[in-house]
Order: sequence, then C-alpha cells, then structure tokens
Amino acid sequence: MIAMVRAQAIRGYRELVGDLGGNPTRLLATARIKASAFHEPTAFISFAAMIRLLEYSAHDLACPDFGLRLADRQDIGILGPLSVAMRHSPTVGEAMRCASKYVYVYNPAIGFTVRPDGGNGQAQFVFEVLSEHGPHCVQMIEHGVGVTCRILDMLSAGRGHLEKVWLPHPPAASLATYRRHLGVSPEFKAPAAALAIDRADLDLPLGERNEELHAFAVNYLDVRFPARQTPLSLQVRMVIDRLLGTGTCGYDDVAGALSIHRRTLQRHLREEGTTFEDIKDEARRDLALRYLGQAEMPLKQVSILLDYSEQSALNRSCQRWFRTTPNDLRARLVSSTAAVDRQRRRPPTLVGPGPSAAGHG
Repeated sequence: MIAMVRAQAIRGYRELVGDLGGNPTRLLATARIKASAFHEPTAFISFAAMIRLLEYSAHDLACPDFGLRLADRQDIGILGPLSVAMRHSPTVGEAMRCASKYVYVYNPAIGFTVRPDGGNGQAQFVFEVLSEHGPHCVQMIEHGVGVTCRILDMLSAGRGHLEKVWLPHPPAASLATYRRHLGVSPEFKAPAAALAIDRADLDLPLGERNEELHAFAVNYLDVRFPARQTPLSLQVRMVIDRLLGTGTCGYDDVAGALSIHRRTLQRHLREEGTTFEDIKDEARRDLALRYLGQAEMPLKQVSILLDYSEQSALNRSCQRWFRTTPNDLRARLVSSTAAVDRQRRRPPTLVGPGPSAAGHG
C-alpha cells in the first residue's frame, strides 16, 4: 500500500526554504512532488515523497532542525476535517483521543496513541510510523512531534505542561536547538517518539467547544473516511509495533486493542492475504534492524523488546531473516550507519523530477 498524506502537511514549506536561502522548486522536484499541490486544497502526496522532501531539505540547507522549523510554522489546521472535531471536543484528552481514532484520515502510515496513565502522574502520547519508513525519517518524526506540541499548546491555551519528549533516533541538532523548539531536552534512542504531559491536563476544557460542530465533524469523518479504508493488516501492524516488548502482544491482545473479535480479525486478515503471525514476524524483523543498529543496546534487551523469552529465539530468527547472527548483523548495521552519516555531510545527489507523486483525494 502506498500511503498518501494531505499536501497541507507541508504547508509553509516554500516560505521556510526561501527564508533559509534555498530553492523550494528545485527541492520539490528532487522529491518528485508537484509544486501545484500547494494550491489544491484536496491534493495528496505520497508519504515517502514527504519523507524524502524533509530529508533532502535538511541536508541541502545544512539545517538539522528543518522538520522542527516547519512545525513551528504550522498549526492544527494541517489536519483538515479532523482539526474541526478536535477543536470542538470537550477536553484536551478527548481531543487527543479523537486524533488517535481518526489520524488515518490525515496519514494512514502513522499512528497516534493516548496513554492516560503513563506513570509518574503523566499522560503519554505515542507517535508511531509504519516501520518500513522508520529508520529513514528523522526529520518527519521531529516534524510530527513538533506539530503535536503546538497542537497541545493551542488546545490547552497555554495551560498545559509538557514534561518530557522521547525520540527514537540520535540527536540531529544541538540540545539547545531542541529546547528552543520544544521547551524541553528530549531523551534519544527511545523505543518510539512520544510526549508526556501532566495527567491532569487531559481534563482541561476547550474554549471553542461546540457540541453540534463536534458531532457534525465526527459524522463527516465516519461517513467520508470509513476506517476500513485503512487495511486491517496495517492497523494490526501498528498495534503490534506498539505492544511488542510489553508482554501483551498476543492475538487476543491485538484484537482487543482494535475492538474486534479474534475470529473476525482472523477472517479479515485472511481476506487481505495475510495472517497475524506473518505480520508479527515482519514487525519483529523490522524492529530487530532498528534495535541491532544501536550498538549500545544489549542483545538480551533486544530479545525482550521483540517479545522473545530467550535470546536463542532471536538468534534463530536472525538466521531465518538475514542468514546471519545478531552480532554479525549488528556489525554490518553499525558500519553502514557510519557510512550514511559521512554521506549526509555531502549535498544530496539531485535527480530528474520524473513522475510526480501528487494527486487528488
């Protein structure tokens, strides 16, 4: 499945690149995005194209905080009809739960989960990316986190208390830069991107609340964008990515998280040509690549995060997936990452514009 995201997701891009002394037309062509997408309210671009655009731009402009800078120029309006439902929810918590339920309308390749009891009196918001994109989208992840921080600040009218930010990658910029954008210093190399606020902030009432507009917007989302437009296999994958390592990632756990009966889940996955076991195995494989690429993470911890009871199970899986051992795979991944880091210091190689990924929804 090619995930498509609303072109509004990069609203403000042209102006930001211009302010940084760059050429937005050239960079858009490099990422294979039609410039006309900015002028069409219903236009979509591929998620992969958006990732390429943000990464190319950060490298080309020597701006490691490009994704965060773009987020600073945006607001809840980039979410389209979902923003109406959120702004007219009764509380901050209900607005964010609305985002969790309907985020697929904005982008089917990302997930957003509300954890009201994240420990230490905190509520957590976990930002997830389909794993096939995960290792290559630092700027997109930071953009998503930055936008989420701005939305929380807007919904709470500045009354909220952002307490913590986690990012799954090493720092791309200085800690001072992150503090300037987010107000806190993130923790890096975390299992997922996430934010934490004071749990009491979930109950903050929204000033714009209008029950009729909220009901109208939710009904529009349900009718115009039925959840089944997002393949169930993709929904299952996102839940598995979230639950792996918690000890609660079995068939029944995932079915419960999706509010669907186990047999119904099994039947729908069969209709889509896959199984729960295949999806979980694929998730473990992709996450193994991420974790084994972190040289400092012990193999025992990798095994736990992949829900293996013994490290020997990780060894067998690596042989099956990659025809090598976890240690040998780690050596290759770390070496490859070092090579990529060296390459990132050079300007990106420009390619012809080719076919555009822009389209109409």
